[in-house]
Amino acid sequence: MADITNATGVLAPALPTQTTAVAMRQPQKGGCFRAATYVFLSIAAIFYLAPFVWMASKSVMNAFEANSTSIIPSAVHLENYSTAIVDSHFGQYFWNSVRIVFLSVTGQTLVAVLAAYAFARMNFPGRDLIFGIFLLTIFVPETVVLVPNLVTVTRISLAFEAINPALKWLNNWPALIIPYLSSTFSIFLLRQFFRQIPDELWDAARIDGAGHLRFLFQVVVPISRPAVLTTMLLAFVGAWSALQWPILVTTDDSWRPISVALQQYRSMEAGNNTNLLMAAATIALVPVLILYFLTQRYFTRGIATTGLKG
Repeated sequence: MADITNATGVLAPALPTQTTAVAMRQPQKGGCFRAATYVFLSIAAIFYLAPFVWMASKSVMNAFEANSTSIIPSAVHLENYSTAIVDSHFGQYFWNSVRIVFLSVTGQTLVAVLAAYAFARMNFPGRDLIFGIFLLTIFVPETVVLVPNLVTVTRISLAFEAINPALKWLNNWPALIIPYLSSTFSIFLLRQFFRQIPDELWDAARIDGAGHLRFLFQVVVPISRPAVLTTMLLAFVGAWSALQWPILVTTDDSWRPISVALQQYRSMEAGNNTNLLMAAATIALVPVLILYFLTQRYFTRGIATTGLKG
């Protein structure tokens, strides 16, 4: 800070200007705001994590403690997990969910990539109108379309079963997978991401003799990896936690997923075996947590970098 000479000729330090004073106060305000933000987020995280901590704690208690108000177990009973798996045939339901999730994620991602590319990079009559009408379906509750989908799947299943019983849809993977191959949100997310890719890349690909499919899978998809992984993660969570639709289209354990097993376990044994129910729920949650922690960087990037314009 420069000194100035006062009326008596004595050097005196210059008073801080208004700009300097504001600059000195800004870090303090920013620090307080940041601290308040961290406190708020920490409190919110505690509220979000509390049910999962409670579930994990109850899963290692004995039957008496699990039905009490106790939060901390007096002893850790890891055998609850093996008991829950064996007593409820949990392994079969878990394997069914793995198969359903693999087919759902693969099919839904492929359909979303192809449809999003068509809406974003290809010009055809009525493209924007069709996309606008298609986008309106995101506001339709899933419960509303359960009955129409069930009637359609039942009629298709009966028609195929009349030709060959092995082609039936009910109590089989087609009824669980095919009606939900198209995800409005996934197509919208990828379409917005694909629109940001420069047209110069398409021009360069055409010079090299590439068509739309080659350009899509060799250029567009690698560039859009965060958005594609985001749609895969959302498809995984939706298929893994589905309950209403699997109950409607399956009547035996051959294709029923893990969510149905939890529902049956709750209705049969939750009264006296809360610890086993919580152990089964914890097992069902672990794959989702592992997948999220492995892909959270791409998930955050896919949401943050996807434009919502146009």
